[in-house]
Formats: sequence, structure tokens, C-alpha cells
Amino acid sequence: MNRSILSALCLLAACQPVLPDVPKSDGGIRNLVFKHAHNDYEHPRPLFDALDSGFESVEADVWLNGDDIGVSHNGAPFKGSLKALYLDPLAQLVRTQGRVNRNGGPFFLWLDLKQGDQKLLDLIATQLAEYPMLTRFQDDQAALSGAVTVILTGSDSGKKALVEKPSPRPYIRDSNSYSPMDPPSDSKWGAYALNYSAFMQWDGQGAIPAAQQRQLDNLVAGAHQAGRQVRLYATPETEAWWRAARKSGVDFVGGDKLTTIASVFSEPILP
Repeated sequence: MNRSILSALCLLAACQPVLPDVPKSDGGIRNLVFKHAHNDYEHPRPLFDALDSGFESVEADVWLNGDDIGVSHNGAPFKGSLKALYLDPLAQLVRTQGRVNRNGGPFFLWLDLKQGDQKLLDLIATQLAEYPMLTRFQDDQAALSGAVTVILTGSDSGKKALVEKPSPRPYIRDSNSYSPMDPPSDSKWGAYALNYSAFMQWDGQGAIPAAQQRQLDNLVAGAHQAGRQVRLYATPETEAWWRAARKSGVDFVGGDKLTTIASVFSEPILP
């Protein structure tokens, strides 16, 4: 086919793959759906606004800031350091109450690597090693569960380099691409963070079309079959989307509207 015609067809269909039907299987994944605070540091009280709304997962964009790790969306000026905004407060919560969130379940800190700079990578490895409350991932043994699990996202080269460091490692990485042919999860790669528009066309308004529901179900089931959790980003910020994602079992259902997401999660899941 002519390349220009193919390109036009891809634009019309967004080149979205039609995912094969996958029987629902947890693949070793616990059947839990977590509320995820996207760009959590943008809220008036980073971390604590999310915790007060019952969130189990937060995301921080990290950059090299001299000899430290800065948190912000676009680099300087920074909202603060990773230690001050997240690592130290989380450690304090675990010391004082033995857990992070209200129900005592798992808590996740996603670090979005905005750079692959070697100095930043070394700082992340060094700083995180100082916090015993973090889950440790081992190459030849089961993970040593901690109150907080760090998932690396963002820079592909950066997160892949970090998980090649010797185990035990206080983090695991995601992938920003998905294929039904991906190998099973391991101690280095345990999650997906996928662009919504690469798989879905629904705008989040009204009822989700049956074909889109099936596409979402197959994406989640395929990820779980590989033993990985899944998060979608750049999603609609609508209640209809959050309900559909929760029903499908998307592991991390996120956005910026903390109180609205929490309200949707307080509802029963309808058949």
C-alpha cells in the first residue's frame, strides 16, 4: 500500500491495535484497584492531600537538581526535593503508625524519570537505598515486601539502567509499550504505563461502547496474564471513564481530581 495512504488510514484509526481476547486471569496479580494521584506534587499538600482522599498511589516527576533530586513538571523551579516531599514523610508515617494509608494495604510511589542523566540515576539508587520501608526486588528470590513500592516510569533508558543494578533493588520498572507477546514479569519489569489513545478511542462521555469495553478488558487481562499491573495515562477526566476502568480492573486508576475519583470509588461496582 502507498505509504501516504497508509499514514492517512493510521491517523483515522489512530493505529490502535485490536487486542486478542484473553480469558480473565490474575497471573499472580492481586485483584485490587488503586486510586492514583497523577502529578501528585501539583496539589496544595503533596502526598497528604492524596492520603486524606484515600489514595494508594502517587506520581512524582523527578529531575536532577544540582546534587539532589528535584520534583516538578518542567524542571526548575522545583516544588521541592524527592526526600522532603515524599521519602521522608513516607518514612515518618511508617515509623509512627506502621503503615502509610488508612487501610494498611500497599502504597505505591511512581517516579517519572524526566531525564536519563547518569548522575540522576545514581542519586535515585543511592537515596532510595537509605529507606528500609521500600520493597526490595531480588533477582533469584521473592521480593522483600515493604510498606511502599517504588515503580520507575518515564525515561526508557534511565529506568532500564537502574534495574540492571545489583539486587536487592528498592524499585521495579514499568514499560510504556504493551504486546500480547511480552514475556512474563520478573524482578525488574512489573508494570505497564500506557498512553490511553494508543489503545482506546472512547472520549469518556456517556456509556462506554461495547467494543471499547472489550478492548479495555483484553488489555487488562493480557497484562495480568503476564503478571504485570497496568496504568493508563492521558485518560479522560470523567466519572464514566473512572467507573469503566475500575470495573475492568485497571490496577491504577488515576487523574487530577482527587475528591471526585474518591467519590467514584465509594460507589458499588455495577454489573
